[in-house]
Amino acid sequence: MKRIICIIIFVTIGFSLLGQVKEDGNYVDSVSAKIIGLKESLVKIQEGYYAILTPGEAGNIGAFICEDGIILIDDQWSQLSNKIKEILSTITNKSISFIIDTHYHYDHTNGNLYFSQEKIPIVSHQNARQRMSEKQVLLTTLEWQGSAGIVQQPYPDFALPSITFADKMIFYKRNEIIELIYFKHAHSDGDIVVHFKNANIFHTGDIFVTYGLPYIDENAGGNIYDMIMAVDQLLLMSDDKTKFIPGHGPICTKKDLEEYRNLLKTVRDNVETMVKGNYELKDILKDTRNRIHYENTSADKFIMQVLRAVKNHLSESNN
Repeated sequence: MKRIICIIIFVTIGFSLLGQVKEDGNYVDSVSAKIIGLKESLVKIQEGYYAILTPGEAGNIGAFICEDGIILIDDQWSQLSNKIKEILSTITNKSISFIIDTHYHYDHTNGNLYFSQEKIPIVSHQNARQRMSEKQVLLTTLEWQGSAGIVQQPYPDFALPSITFADKMIFYKRNEIIELIYFKHAHSDGDIVVHFKNANIFHTGDIFVTYGLPYIDENAGGNIYDMIMAVDQLLLMSDDKTKFIPGHGPICTKKDLEEYRNLLKTVRDNVETMVKGNYELKDILKDTRNRIHYENTSADKFIMQVLRAVKNHLSESNN
């Protein structure tokens, strides 16, 4: 849980301007020019497997060096693409063979605008591609964001994934089997986890993050129940030697994932119990907030997200 406490500081950096964003604004464009100075750290997980980690407003990149090039998982921002290539050049002279987008959010896929022009194939779930092709408004959750949404404009056709799938995709490399696994309605409706089976490494995208309470994209089909189910499935697929590259934060172990799952379940279960007990909103917020054992200014908005999901879940269960 110590990681959760310290990483939350980075979130405040990435979202500090959101209170100024209007529904019809374009937050992504407004921040992109300022992202160039973001610090990137290369981490070697084991031979041939790396992560490019960063604090703040960019998702973690996974990199696998195989016989025919580099397989890149997520590509951050187009403004950082040259920096990413420079970092990769310190570990191999091979070029990027293809890119996997774990979901559609700008901080993981904006680099498509650059890399696709180099004719690098991009793979994603079909729902993620669809959302990249249309204007998206991401609900804000931090207290100082107000009611505005983060606008992600449609990507041009050339920057959209050229290969998609519905349920599962497998790549067979000389010494590796790479599974792309779809988790329905978790963080969004287009999340995939990348599993390097022989290396026992997962890139989870934003299904698993270490900055505290996660972002669940309600507008894009995200749901706390399915988020917990996805994490439970990952726990079943892992062991004490498994390494996780989260969407944001340092390289993690199964123990870290278990702590994260317990956090989500604590919030969800408490809200569900109090809804069933017909408690007032102020009591639900106060009691649930007290069960989150670290300082978090976004707690109330996250609890409200969970509350909406709980009410929908209970309503569907009663029908």
